[in-house]
Amino acid sequence: MRNRSKACPAPAFPKRKALSAAIITMMATTAIAEEQSENLDTLRVLGQAEEGYNVALTDDMIEARQASDLEDLLRYDPSITVGGGAPVAQKIYVRGLEDTLLNVTIDGATQAGYLYHHQGRIQVEPELIKDVVIKPGAGNAADGAGALGGAIHFNLKDAEDMLREGETTGAFIKSTVSSNNEGWKNHASVYGMLTDDIGLLASFTHNESHDDYEDGNGDKVDETEQQQKDVRLKLSGDINEDHYFSISYNKFEDEGFRYARPNMGALFHPTYLNIPVDQETGRESWVAKHTFNPSNELINLTTTIYHNDNDIIKRGDQWLSAFVPPDNFIYGDVYNGEWHGGGVESLGLDIRNISTVGNHSFEYGFEYRDDEAYLINSLQPFSKEETEVRALFLQANLELTNKVRLSTGLRYDDYDYTDNYGVNISDDHISPNATFTVDVTDSLELSAGYAQAFKGVSSPEVFFLESGVFGAGNTLSSYTGPDATINDVDQSALKAEESENYELGFKFEQSNFAASGEVFRQTIENAQTIDSRMWHRASYQDDVKVKGYALRMAYFWDDLTLNAGVSHSKPKLGDTYLHSSDMGLGAAYGRTWTLGLEYDVNSDVLLGWDARHVETLNDVPEGQDNKDGYTIHDVYAKWNPNDDLTVGLAINNVFDKFYYDQGTFYTNQPRTPDPVGLPEPGRDFKLYASYKF
Repeated sequence: MRNRSKACPAPAFPKRKALSAAIITMMATTAIAEEQSENLDTLRVLGQAEEGYNVALTDDMIEARQASDLEDLLRYDPSITVGGGAPVAQKIYVRGLEDTLLNVTIDGATQAGYLYHHQGRIQVEPELIKDVVIKPGAGNAADGAGALGGAIHFNLKDAEDMLREGETTGAFIKSTVSSNNEGWKNHASVYGMLTDDIGLLASFTHNESHDDYEDGNGDKVDETEQQQKDVRLKLSGDINEDHYFSISYNKFEDEGFRYARPNMGALFHPTYLNIPVDQETGRESWVAKHTFNPSNELINLTTTIYHNDNDIIKRGDQWLSAFVPPDNFIYGDVYNGEWHGGGVESLGLDIRNISTVGNHSFEYGFEYRDDEAYLINSLQPFSKEETEVRALFLQANLELTNKVRLSTGLRYDDYDYTDNYGVNISDDHISPNATFTVDVTDSLELSAGYAQAFKGVSSPEVFFLESGVFGAGNTLSSYTGPDATINDVDQSALKAEESENYELGFKFEQSNFAASGEVFRQTIENAQTIDSRMWHRASYQDDVKVKGYALRMAYFWDDLTLNAGVSHSKPKLGDTYLHSSDMGLGAAYGRTWTLGLEYDVNSDVLLGWDARHVETLNDVPEGQDNKDGYTIHDVYAKWNPNDDLTVGLAINNVFDKFYYDQGTFYTNQPRTPDPVGLPEPGRDFKLYASYKF
């Protein structure tokens, strides 16, 4: 068996019995503990991304709460919201910024591009997630290209993660039934060691609902049935004492008969009916990794090569053909019922090394990615759009004294983009960062940091590349002229996006109590937009600005863990708060409070309760209604009658609250009720049983 601490340089996670809830995302920290007997002896809380994680979620937490989609995964952190209602429409917002402004990876493969502004771009099956790491705010030079608002990393399991101590082969089966949408989720994995050091994992998950889900009022939310399939293969292990490798394949599919804009319900839109159509989205990935870690503190070299393809297709679509008078719309399917859509295909390389010199460490490396945006069944010829990204980075963690530390780095990014008309735009930039940390006392730590991040001009969302055929008769082109008028505002030509982040933080830990918090201010210049009337792109003249704070605490008392947190972010475009209709940028949501308890009744039984309260949001654009507040309660229980069998129950939205997540498409539209987005599911009982062979 390989030595994980040697092969994988990432920070270690605690045993669940020690502090599973301490790492819970409502803490927005990583808590790492060592347990001796039944007592908590040491506790370390990592607050800033430069020193560890801001948010971490482990597989034990996912299992206990029976997370089945992104919202279930991330609802426990107050600085994150997931809007959309239906899983296919869910978008992640971190500090009010949409995940399009973050670097997102799944098992090392960057999820580049943006498929459809009415649909989420991140689809991942929770069953085989090892952990999720979220780093809000521009920060570390090693976080990856385009990390304007931070980074999200989904790490998946391998055979050794599934095997228990002393085992060489095994299998795992699990079934979950959900009451709200009459859903069934079935999972099967087989795994084993092919040699003493090399293992193979093969898994299949099928998640299907037999009905639309019901909201808190007991009403069906139409066209929200889902069918998802996930296939995963992973070969991994030690070649010898110094070399570790893994090769993985993953195919994720989601299909259903849904509204053409799945984050909205049925409505009369001024230009476009939201008529249900067959839809399919998918991701296919190949990822190969190699780690060389000899007995040399200067060498811990990891190389990752990946191929990733995300796509979306729809069968037909209803578009406005003409209208006279305005209330008499005439619609037609310009695709004649044929499948159409597009995707983004990426080929990437990441080479990084960690060198340790005394009490200092240095992480440095090179990244390359080639993205191709393509169309399927376009109504006219289309040349693929190509974006090439090259980057060099260095991040140093320096111990200046026994009480003062400095994390600092530089990142150089070079973007080369060619649109479907052959227009070429090249950008490059050097982004610095620095964070000072001071141990004021043995219990209190203060930090102050500044960071820049950069993203050059690249392909817009695939949907808009296709949609140009309905405007000027062309596919979408880049705009490189001296000015453009969008919403009566003169815009400059396309520019690279640049981000600045200022942050002050603290951490306090003493005995069985821990607390941490930060205040932050972030600015993103030249965020990109598309004018659907003129069918070209431009950079926003106004900056996207976010300021806010987060505070969390944890208390550990024998077998009981208490977590609490609060966060408030204020994202704006110029002087106007971001709204969920600012798709691709972000959305403002009210001050959010989280509270949770977890109790180990004994070694076999675990009980837990989580609550999330979101205050009413009054900071909305002119002409829009306030976003109503809400309080949601979830409970869960897990029982291990023996080492092989696990039985559990999770109840989401215990009190059957009717509400709209404030990150969903929550906006007024002419001729429609308000809002037009999808309400969240009402009470949902999830009963599951799993067995390990």
